[in-house]
Amino acid sequence: MSPVQPRKRYIIKLERNGETVQIVVIAKNLESMYKEVYRLYGDFLIDEKGNDTGTISFEEIALSSTVKQSLYIHTSKQ
Repeated sequence: MSPVQPRKRYIIKLERNGETVQIVVIAKNLESMYKEVYRLYGDFLIDEKGNDTGTISFEEIALSSTVKQSLYIHTSKQ
């Protein structure tokens, strides 16, 4: 089993002509984050002539791979 590549949370703010959209994307690197943003919001960032019309700003937060969740079920026998 290969090690899991750590992913990051990107809190992204997209702005265009006074409009603002804030989204969250989970991706393994910056390139993957940009691909996802343009896949989902490319029409918001690019005009009909193909020119960039918006700006992207973001905050990058590493996700912890050490978080484990356990479920304990208490059963009683009578």
